[in-house]
Amino acid sequence: MPASLGSLLETALRHRVLALPSAALRYPHLFGELLVRLPGPVRERYYGWRDSRRVLAAAGPTGKILFVDGGAHLGGGFAFFSRYFPPGRVEYELFEPNPNCHARLERRLAGYDEAAVRLRPVALSTRSGSAPLYGLAADEGGPLSEGASLVRHQHSIFYEADPEAAPAVPTIDFCAYIGSQRARYDVLVVKLDVEGAEYELLEALIEQELLDCIDTLYVEFHAFYLKPAQRRSELQREARLIARLRASGTRLRIWH
Repeated sequence: MPASLGSLLETALRHRVLALPSAALRYPHLFGELLVRLPGPVRERYYGWRDSRRVLAAAGPTGKILFVDGGAHLGGGFAFFSRYFPPGRVEYELFEPNPNCHARLERRLAGYDEAAVRLRPVALSTRSGSAPLYGLAADEGGPLSEGASLVRHQHSIFYEADPEAAPAVPTIDFCAYIGSQRARYDVLVVKLDVEGAEYELLEALIEQELLDCIDTLYVEFHAFYLKPAQRRSELQREARLIARLRASGTRLRIWH
């Protein structure tokens, strides 16, 4: 069932107003991360404008373009990118595994032709099947959590996710999906905001030599929500990934 307005407000109060400042006092790196993010909105608008102009021009009037929105949540990313990559001229597939988000997403997308904008209620993964979605319990991220994740420890500075409270959600093999789309579209643009699952997905893209299928890749990394030992390990992993992605010639945009 979709979460009520009351539960949404309660979740926002607990995690935005209480949990984040408390975590920042215990993990000061969060203050540095917030400073890094301050210029983000200006940079992101610039890249949205520049990338869309290039993609639309390169595809021409008849070229087929697909925008893959990995981690759609309540549609904030779609609202942003659709200003630059217009639905109709660009097709969208929005992937969101959290069942509590689906009704709100469907309402947000109700005015669009399903041929142009499609909701896929599954998680992007390295395999098709099902997997637990962590962080939805009331004392974790809440039912509409922005941080719901296939990775159990993803928000360890805030909470330790209870596996018993994690519902099983369907998953799709991301690499197989990308490989299947390159024959159907002239240009693929991908956004990944998948709460820690981005590391495995990107490593799989590299290993399976699928980066050349993607014109532009918008990625948010999430190591800053991990406890120190885990964070150091993931930051090293992140640095290796970024170096390999940039060396490949992929247009990589680090998103916040």
